[in-house]
Amino acid sequence: MTSRPSKNPWIKYLKPNPKAQLRLFCFPYAGGSAGAFRSWPDSLPPTVEVCAVELPGRGTRIKDAPFTRMEPLVEAIALALLPELDKPFAALHILGMMPFFAHN
Repeated sequence: MTSRPSKNPWIKYLKPNPKAQLRLFCFPYAGGSAGAFRSWPDSLPPTVEVCAVELPGRGTRIKDAPFTRMEPLVEAIALALLPELDKPFAALHILGMMPFFAHN
């Protein structure tokens, strides 16, 4: 899995595309990782940049302590995504999306 260089450990840009018109933020299934979406960029139009969310305690962040409460997790995700919302975006979930809805 590749990703563009970023200091944001929450987001994995699976096929970096600065010219994309839309960012698709993908939240993996409960217990899953950003790797669940690694094949998606090749199946979507080049106007879409797949941005997989990597939660602490999963995938490349396995050594990071996972959150045990929803509210702090939602706040952390919101802060992590905010700088990435400089273009139109959409969000996709596979059960792991509950924190996104809790913030809205």
